[in-house]
Amino acid sequence: MTNKHLGQLAVIIPAFNPEDKLPDFVRELLALGFPLIVVVDDGSDSVHAAVFDSIVKMTGIVLLRHAVNSGKGRALKTAFNWCLCHHPELRGVVTADADGQHCVHDILRTAKELLKTGAFVLGSRDFSVGVPLRSRIGNLCTRWLMILLLGRKISDTQTGLRGIPLSGLPQLVTLAGERYEFETNMLVDLISHNVDMRQLPIATIYIDGNRSSHFNPLLDSMRIYFVLIRFFTSSLLTAAIDFLVFALALSLDNEPLIALAVARLCALSFNFLTNRHFVFKAGGACALALLRFCGVVAGMFCLSYLAIREIVAHTGIGMLGAKAIAESMLFLISFSVQRVFVFPDHRKE
Repeated sequence: MTNKHLGQLAVIIPAFNPEDKLPDFVRELLALGFPLIVVVDDGSDSVHAAVFDSIVKMTGIVLLRHAVNSGKGRALKTAFNWCLCHHPELRGVVTADADGQHCVHDILRTAKELLKTGAFVLGSRDFSVGVPLRSRIGNLCTRWLMILLLGRKISDTQTGLRGIPLSGLPQLVTLAGERYEFETNMLVDLISHNVDMRQLPIATIYIDGNRSSHFNPLLDSMRIYFVLIRFFTSSLLTAAIDFLVFALALSLDNEPLIALAVARLCALSFNFLTNRHFVFKAGGACALALLRFCGVVAGMFCLSYLAIREIVAHTGIGMLGAKAIAESMLFLISFSVQRVFVFPDHRKE
């Protein structure tokens, strides 16, 4: 594939108080054949005005400005919206950081992979050597949370080098997150909707120990991890409601089957509404989703009852303890089935 096809893409660079090297970085991209580069000045101070003044004079550069610093996520969404409004003929966009962490040839490779496959492309860095401790720990924690909570291995969860098909931009413009957590929200959304993703190995570049990065290890990490954990918040609350009602019904001398049915019925409405609107944020026909949801609940009910009965019969553990064990065993199964079957990607529908 020749570089002449790069006219079908835009490169997006969010920048906040960038280094003086940014104009040279932009010139290199232009020299490679990228005809449209969208730079977002995310409320930089007057000291860095000369950097943007130099950039805006270049042919093929679009400079968008925020009056105040609004965060990387907001800067990306501003650029996504601009591309959708002004260049709907594009096939996609490539996002890159302004701090020099991305080699221009890796940006080119990401662009070509996007054009070739039409998939979402992640530039994946090697974290084994030469990586600052805060970046290594942050990526490691987020990577394992992705595996444990979403069942998907992403080698570089914090990469800013991404190739995004234009068809995915409308959803991302409305996605929650204004700062660094937006990039994790993006991955969670893509994984939950089974979007085709390609991970492309790229060079690992850190300048002066990543001194120019505006990533706050504490605050931004908390935002990122909260995004991942929220996928289980609904299920945990539902489990608590289910367990408390089960214990109450059992204390009234009800049979275990009746107590289990009452508890599950009380938790049903809460679980469906929170999963639909808070967890999966699904659209489409509510009646169809409810029908599927009830089918899954019925199946989980039968499995839960059988598991509780077997645990009590073979271990001597009490009803409440057996229920806790059985529900824990079925927890991830229920979540996965709901994500894939009950609340699928409504955009495909």
